[in-house]
Amino acid sequence: MNDERLDKLFAATCGIKPDTSRAEYGFETRLMARLRAQQDQALPWYAFAWKLIPAFAAVVVALGVWTYAGSNTTDLQGAIAGDHEENALAPYLAGGTQ
Repeated sequence: MNDERLDKLFAATCGIKPDTSRAEYGFETRLMARLRAQQDQALPWYAFAWKLIPAFAAVVVALGVWTYAGSNTTDLQGAIAGDHEENALAPYLAGGTQ
């Protein structure tokens, strides 16, 4: 094809505006109908987990406070051993020999 002829064809197509009035008719109604249909669908079970995140966080904080308040030991060996003398890790971490 000739370059001049191709340029004329491109210029002619750029000047043509597509008729979108048919697609615009009833757009809001179709959109609202689709949104209502999506709202009527049942949510999967895991979608509720996002709503429960604050409750899960409160449980974690409460358990952390309970654990911190319940520990009477302030030294590392006592915290690791937890009053179990058979624990072999506590003397190792405290610097003793096994």
